[in-house]
Amino acid sequence: MKRGKKKGKKGEPKPYTGLEALLVFPDHGDYVATLDLMRRFSSAVRYGYNRLLEGEDRKALKREDGPLCTLFHLNTRYADDALLKAEALLTSQRELRENPRKVVFGGRKLLADLARLKRSNLPLYERKKAEWRERRKGT
Repeated sequence: MKRGKKKGKKGEPKPYTGLEALLVFPDHGDYVATLDLMRRFSSAVRYGYNRLLEGEDRKALKREDGPLCTLFHLNTRYADDALLKAEALLTSQRELRENPRKVVFGGRKLLADLARLKRSNLPLYERKKAEWRERRKGT
């Protein structure tokens, strides 16, 4: 199946409906494992984005013995999804005619807030730092 934009009846793009949910884990071990997987996936997206910027081959990156699977201990399905997400981000940056090397994972505004605070207000700094880490890890 080809991946692309889904079209409606008259060739118009279908509206996207998102879903937000709160996961509840009865076992703390499942919670820790899920957070670890989310952290590794986000790291793989950042790594894949940088390798795609350098011009490396996507197929070589997602192979079972490739860097995404070995460095981040992901299966090929997750590695491919991380590369798709990185490739989509890279494509959107190029379409917007922005410099793709200036992408800040976790949010440029939160990073600027952290730089501005510089620990002058420690409770607010710690809260913003935790929020930026969560967004960077994809949690």
